[in-house]
Amino acid sequence: MALTQEQSQTRFLAIVLPILSCCTHTLLALSFALPGTEQYRAFWSLLFNVIAAGASVLGLIGAVRLKASFVSAYTVTHTSTLSFVTLALINIILPFDTGFLNPVIPTWHVDEGAICRDIDAGFGWDDEWLFKCSQHFYTFMLIVAWSGLFLMFAQWWALWTVRRWGKELRFQKLRARVDEEKIEVLGVESEFMRGDKA
Repeated sequence: MALTQEQSQTRFLAIVLPILSCCTHTLLALSFALPGTEQYRAFWSLLFNVIAAGASVLGLIGAVRLKASFVSAYTVTHTSTLSFVTLALINIILPFDTGFLNPVIPTWHVDEGAICRDIDAGFGWDDEWLFKCSQHFYTFMLIVAWSGLFLMFAQWWALWTVRRWGKELRFQKLRARVDEEKIEVLGVESEFMRGDKA
């Protein structure tokens, strides 16, 4: 099947994105062995990351061999992954905990005051310094979270681009199949017409 130049460029993105997500999910799947993780959450995280890594391999095969169904399976799985990561980043920004919406990726809440008290241990700085320190940590945390969300939006864009490419691929194959069937039908009709004339 011949691809346009734009489709070839998107195909490159459709190859790179599953490779990166497969590496990420493999590392996350291996992280269940880290000490201090809850066994229940670690099991679901391991299971999800193994499935997501498998879907990434399918997406890579689909992009290389131009199989739209494999690309579709990858985009569906990666959509759920990006949803969980986006929820985890939003949880950092929101003043209340939304961890119950995210069973796969652990959510964090940073206690700025405790960090500043740990830094202050032994120095004896005053309460004003602790207040300013916690404000700076909170600002830094917001910058990191918003930067992460910006990168997530870039990944959402890449995913939707690959999804659209997969749909175009499926439509092209379907159209080619319909065209082949029309040619076969027209060939049969022309033979039938020749037989009638004879």
